[in-house]
Amino acid sequence: MTELAWQTEYCSGLEVIDQEHQQLLQRLQQLAAAIAHGDAFTHLESLLLDCAADIQDHFQHEETLMAAASHPQYLSHRAAHQNLLRDLNRMVNEIQSHPETLTTTTVTTLGQLVLQHICDEDLPMLYLLTHPEELAKQQAEQLTAETFF
Repeated sequence: MTELAWQTEYCSGLEVIDQEHQQLLQRLQQLAAAIAHGDAFTHLESLLLDCAADIQDHFQHEETLMAAASHPQYLSHRAAHQNLLRDLNRMVNEIQSHPETLTTTTVTTLGQLVLQHICDEDLPMLYLLTHPEELAKQQAEQLTAETFF
């Protein structure tokens, strides 16, 4: 599953988050390999639920880091997490109701959602966490905007 392989362009500079992102992709690759191997649905479902739990834990970790830093994008990033978790839960419920829908294509689609979130949401957010001077600048701009209105 080269589509879900870790690439250097996904690196944020925050090692712990990069490791979590890599682990999420590895979990998805493991699930896709188990599907391709023809494993029983009970095993596949367990792997899928583990992936979903890992994603939720990872999002909570990011939100904790953002809250601790008074990150100006906290609320919008949290909303993006909630939207992705809503979509993930729908997907898991659909798969549990219709096991035949769990295919390598389904896993690739889920992986693409995760990668899109990493590239479009996480990298800009994490840039501020790894560049404190930029974070302070945005926090000051946010405070100025709030006091202006």
